[in-house]
Amino acid sequence: MTRHAPANQPGEPDSAAMQLDRYVRANACIVYHEDLPDPEYPYVKCSIYGVPKTNELFVRMSNGKVSFVAMAPSPVGYPLMADRIFGLDVADHAVAFGLADKLWEQNRTVLIARQGH
Repeated sequence: MTRHAPANQPGEPDSAAMQLDRYVRANACIVYHEDLPDPEYPYVKCSIYGVPKTNELFVRMSNGKVSFVAMAPSPVGYPLMADRIFGLDVADHAVAFGLADKLWEQNRTVLIARQGH
């Protein structure tokens, strides 16, 4: 079972991981990249999703045992996310990979630990 970022306390808004899981289960997101392997640690994967309804970007970093999720609003207002014929916009790309870098820096030790191997 994959563990996500820490759960929120009662009364707090949903975590990014919980939100992303709901969007994925509802088939309500665009998969821009799924399970991109890290060049140095190929068991560490990065996935990038867009949610057209909310115009948000989600990034998940995972090693198969644990995962961490971050989200940010897309900086692109037009064309709408669902209408972008070339996929991930350059500005979205910068935001998403910035989130991936942040997740990596904050969680590197846990992600490269290869728990259970």
